[in-house]
Amino acid sequence: MVGELRRIVFDTNVFVAVVTSQEGVSVRLLLAARAGRYRLIVSPMLLDELSAVLARPKFRRYLSVEDVRRFVKIIQEMAEVVDDPPERDELITYDGFLVLLAEAVGADALVSGDPHLTTLRRPGLTVLTLRSFTNTISNA
Repeated sequence: MVGELRRIVFDTNVFVAVVTSQEGVSVRLLLAARAGRYRLIVSPMLLDELSAVLARPKFRRYLSVEDVRRFVKIIQEMAEVVDDPPERDELITYDGFLVLLAEAVGADALVSGDPHLTTLRRPGLTVLTLRSFTNTISNA
């Protein structure tokens, strides 16, 4: 629809890159979402996974446990939170819930840095790398 913002689902690794790079492509993408350039879509399962990943000891050098809670809360507040997708027996990939989430909400794209997702071919699903999505934001 004309004038409607694109709906985008980020893989957890995009959010992790925001934390670890603090100035890379992922940060620019998150700032674009915050500025209203597109609608970032998350679900409770995605937020839980993000919390669990960032709670790992290897991320303590970037964020304290309290910082993780604050970061996830910021994401939750700036994004559109939708219900988790219904589970299916279909084996898609180990991040299948992201694919199902993107499909369930009719997302315009799933953005990921993982080759198992960026090479996935499913009718009606667009998976973009961070760089490719950045180009679509820049050209919009």
